[in-house]
Amino acid sequence: MKRIFLILMGCVSVCLSHAQCFSGVYTTEWQWDMNKKTNWVNQLRLDLSVPVFGGRGSIEAATLHLAKTGDSVIGDWQGFSNIEADNMFAAIAVLGYMHEWKAGHLFVGVRNVNEDFFTSDVTALFTNSSCGIFPTVAASYPIANYPLSGLTVYFDVTKGGWTFRNSIYNGSGYNGWTAHDNPFLVRPKKDGILNISQLEYSYRGGRYFAGAAIHTRQYAIDEEGEMAPAEEAAHKTSCGWWVYGEQTVWESGERKVSCMAQYSENTSRRSACYRYAEIGGAYQDEANRCGVSGQYARFRQGVEYSVELTWRRQLNKWLSVQPSFQYVSNADDDFTVLGARLYCEF
Repeated sequence: MKRIFLILMGCVSVCLSHAQCFSGVYTTEWQWDMNKKTNWVNQLRLDLSVPVFGGRGSIEAATLHLAKTGDSVIGDWQGFSNIEADNMFAAIAVLGYMHEWKAGHLFVGVRNVNEDFFTSDVTALFTNSSCGIFPTVAASYPIANYPLSGLTVYFDVTKGGWTFRNSIYNGSGYNGWTAHDNPFLVRPKKDGILNISQLEYSYRGGRYFAGAAIHTRQYAIDEEGEMAPAEEAAHKTSCGWWVYGEQTVWESGERKVSCMAQYSENTSRRSACYRYAEIGGAYQDEANRCGVSGQYARFRQGVEYSVELTWRRQLNKWLSVQPSFQYVSNADDDFTVLGARLYCEF
């Protein structure tokens, strides 16, 4: 793994002189439970793309770097912040080869599910984790979901307004640098195999998705919603499926209003979360994006409801701010949390 890290850093240093190859986003978020608890979360993502074969392909790499000052300020189950994770000096998010042709793409290497699935223009605005991946999948399997990654074969094909995407992953994701904890592991007997398929359709300001994530392991979940170790996973296939739609309902120049709705279930009632639904909407103009969403998630230990209000303001080409407010209610308590993010893109 040390050799891989050195190779990755070498590629970064070579391409720093090519602005089109290297980019990054630094995100910092202050969190407050509107009482006594606060937390400061920081995420740095560095991306590298090196064209090869006359531009028909590229070597892609991305690393994640995370730091925070404390634990989560509220006791929600979904994860109210989609950047919060344990402190981590460096982890591989992407490392592999992407080939492009007129109708689609093929990628082989390390990747995570968030690179290709689940998010859309509207859901990408919100800060709750469930807007980035359905909890029926994320909470039920230890897959290559942020901040974890795994070996992947991904492809997509587009024809007209239709796009089909498919990925096959090692059944568990990793973000370490040791022999038994790294994203290059392939252990189908222990971890199982995950396959994700999604069909998309775009038409006149609308985008509509339908997909399924099939896992060859069923992980045991206790009454507190905690996942058992992989050694205790049953050799039983289960599936999380979803439908999603967003539609622009009003547009005038740079301004538009879009509505969205999504629904997902897991075929196993023993999963950590077996039902999820969300509705919401967003307004967008040249410098502002505002949105409101309401969520319902049926976990093993009960039901959680949440509402998010957020506003992202683009200050200039590389800097933007985003305050947000969330109300969360579950069997443990009712929670409120106020967040403020700063994005720096380079």
